[in-house]
Amino acid sequence: MTKYVFDEVSIGNNLTLYVDGNSKITLGNGSYDEPLPNAFSLPHISTCPGATPQCMSSCYVAGLQKNAPDVYKKYAQNERVIHRILMAHPLLLRTAQVFGEWISEHCPDGFRWHVSGDIMNLRYASWIAKAVENSPQVRHWIYTRTFEAVPHLIFPNLAVNISADAHNYTVARQVALRWGVRLCYMTHDGSLPNDLKSGDVILPDYQLRGRDLDKPTEHEWWQGLSSEHKKMVCPPDFFGQSEKHRCGPCKKCLYPNG
Repeated sequence: MTKYVFDEVSIGNNLTLYVDGNSKITLGNGSYDEPLPNAFSLPHISTCPGATPQCMSSCYVAGLQKNAPDVYKKYAQNERVIHRILMAHPLLLRTAQVFGEWISEHCPDGFRWHVSGDIMNLRYASWIAKAVENSPQVRHWIYTRTFEAVPHLIFPNLAVNISADAHNYTVARQVALRWGVRLCYMTHDGSLPNDLKSGDVILPDYQLRGRDLDKPTEHEWWQGLSSEHKKMVCPPDFFGQSEKHRCGPCKKCLYPNG
């Protein structure tokens, strides 16, 4: 079972953010069984302006909201604090600096943006950018459907992963090519675009993962993939999470593309 952990981070002006971590995204910050906080999250859908019908219907955070409400309440608190921060430019700059410095000290092996939620607007994108700039030795990674924010997130220590599915693929591919970033494609029915690139990642929806089989690789979807496409599949999603199959041992999304 995925284990969630939290740290409270005071960023000044009596404002507190919650940094979370879980077994899948530990990277080098802890282990699968004993993760350390290394991510920042917000409520799903309400902070996801680029959400598509497919991602909303498949969103794993709905299950988290139902089964771990105390975790989700911290995401909601984060959203309230972020909205307050974004109202004043000096506060935005100060808090981003403090948060970036905290990341440098506590998450040296990597930091993930948004286990839940996305970049709600461009002012928030600028806050993320400042935090990334203030933790230059830390490897950050992010998944986003807020395509207009991508130009604001191009940093050598931030891996931008464009989240795509059948509903937004055409525009997502254009953005990925324009900015030289990775595309992560979620397939619901098993079909894949015919122009996926080397370095892209395939995220199979739940029904394609073969978890009820003795070996997931016995699933007919996997059997039908080309050898190149098999290399692109997210191991934690397809094979199930473990010390071996988590972010860190798997590095598909962790480095800037190219």
